[in-house]
Amino acid sequence: MKPTQDSCYAEGRAPQIFLSLETPRERRALPYTLLLEVEISLDSSSLKLVYSHYEVLVRGSELDVIYESVRAASCAAIKPGKAMDAYSTPLKTTATVTEIRIKRLETP
Repeated sequence: MKPTQDSCYAEGRAPQIFLSLETPRERRALPYTLLLEVEISLDSSSLKLVYSHYEVLVRGSELDVIYESVRAASCAAIKPGKAMDAYSTPLKTTATVTEIRIKRLETP
């Protein structure tokens, strides 16, 4: 499942196999089985996902709903935009993703 044009995330049935991440330069799908840690800032403006070989930083506002969706393995995709569901109906959240950075971690 892919987010609609203006949405910032899409949910599917849990458990999802991959989490798709879209930036202005690339689209990447990372498997949930390699997700080691999910961390959110106290002000809900940044979300950090640590995989075995990647670190993903998501910035925006009110990212709690995306954090909970990733934690439950029901989040299918994240991209910059405003929170809406697959049918472009506004959700009960005002989550907004402004930036996604994907960094490959050095392996020893």
